[in-house]
Amino acid sequence: MCGEIDENVSINAEILSQFHYLVRNRIGGDTIPAAPAPDGLATAEGRAAYMSQIFNHLLHDMATQMNKADDTEVVDVVASQAIALARLAGFIAGQLPPGADLYRATIDAVSAGHDDSHRLLAPKQHDHHHDHHHH
Repeated sequence: MCGEIDENVSINAEILSQFHYLVRNRIGGDTIPAAPAPDGLATAEGRAAYMSQIFNHLLHDMATQMNKADDTEVVDVVASQAIALARLAGFIAGQLPPGADLYRATIDAVSAGHDDSHRLLAPKQHDHHHDHHHH
């Protein structure tokens, strides 16, 4: 029983460390992004900048909440955040008329975010060395 708890704490600590690595790489440091204000949404560049601000703000907020979690509950925090944010994305997307097809764009964004985290982790995983060789 005790070994299982120690292993869970170790896994949770690794996830927390990995998440903070991703946040620093995505946001570009440990600075807290300002809450976004809609501006310049008439252009594609303005919309992209606004979406990036929202993403960075929420990502920082999620990391802050993870820091407040018990050492044994980080996995649960991550899973809860992912599901809640996906639900929120669906809810928000549902506010536009069906012809807007925002649902497809939302699903594409979920996939892109998943791929982005793996891409950002790739350099960190290459820095990890093992004492054994693969043949």
